[in-house]
Amino acid sequence: MKTTTYNNLCRLLENYEYQGIPTDSEKVKMYATFSNNSLYLINIISLDDSYTFNKDKFKEYKTITWKQFSRVNANKIILLNLLLTDNVEDIYSDVNYTPDFDDDIIDINWIVNINEERLIIPSEQVSSVIGLEKDIRKLLKSNDESYIPEKMLENNNKPYVTYSLITINIVIWILMELAGGTTNIEILVKYGAIDSFSFFIKHEYYRLFTSMFIHIGIFHLIYNIFGLYIFGTRLEKHMKSWSFILLYILSGFFGGILSIVIDYVNNRVIISAGASGAIYGIIGAIIIYSIVYRKEIGGLTSSTLLIMFIIGIAVGSINPQIRNLVHLGGFIGGAIVAYVMTRIPQRNTVEQI
Repeated sequence: MKTTTYNNLCRLLENYEYQGIPTDSEKVKMYATFSNNSLYLINIISLDDSYTFNKDKFKEYKTITWKQFSRVNANKIILLNLLLTDNVEDIYSDVNYTPDFDDDIIDINWIVNINEERLIIPSEQVSSVIGLEKDIRKLLKSNDESYIPEKMLENNNKPYVTYSLITINIVIWILMELAGGTTNIEILVKYGAIDSFSFFIKHEYYRLFTSMFIHIGIFHLIYNIFGLYIFGTRLEKHMKSWSFILLYILSGFFGGILSIVIDYVNNRVIISAGASGAIYGIIGAIIIYSIVYRKEIGGLTSSTLLIMFIIGIAVGSINPQIRNLVHLGGFIGGAIVAYVMTRIPQRNTVEQI
């Protein structure tokens, strides 16, 4: 049982793509990851008769660890020891102390009770470390490998779907310009822009889809194409082509529906179009992927993207020509779709790294 738990905990961290660090003992596995400019070192330590807990030895080990990682560019170094044992009482008092947060390296000790398959966090210790306590408890509760999340898909192929979407948007914009102009209301309606009257009264539901590929003026097109390139090329590398297309379309639907429903309730008929709902859906999806897989997506962290989203909504709130509801709906829709997709096993498709 101890070996199974030990291996499953290792797999949990490996599947989050924490970097393995060599150690001098088969009883210890070390992993490292960066989060919020801090370096987190996680030791999985299997205690038994041949490898016992010794308070002085662990202090010495902490000093050695500090010397090894002191030159790393990090605001803080946090050392989390996961102690696997079937004799909790023997070590509890030794590890039940408040860590020194002013120390060069902050050491935290948790106990995994092998007999009860339970995580024990001593009362004086830190109770949360980058959310790992939740994952460990779920893993131990499942008592098998079913909880261990899969690695995030990643491939080296070019983001052809994103490039295709960019091309389609540009081609449609050119055709509309040649037909009479993308700011011409008649042309917008003819090519599929959406409004509450056409959708709810005339039942022209196809506009929910066609409006995603129409842009009003050159600046609208450039802004959205730039956003699609920046965010789409990064996310597509971590998704199957069909799932990326589905995410894009459903995000656009969410954004469009929220906008026209609010317009309809308020008796407003406002013609709208653009890919912004789908693009904000991609932003929401990147945030979800970053949180679920604990990894930056193309150098973009969840906190950075959330700030960008807030700024985008703030700018939209002072510009009456920007449909903030589309952005909000797309963002929520993309986040929901992405979360559902992370629950679906992705096997035998592309190399998992």
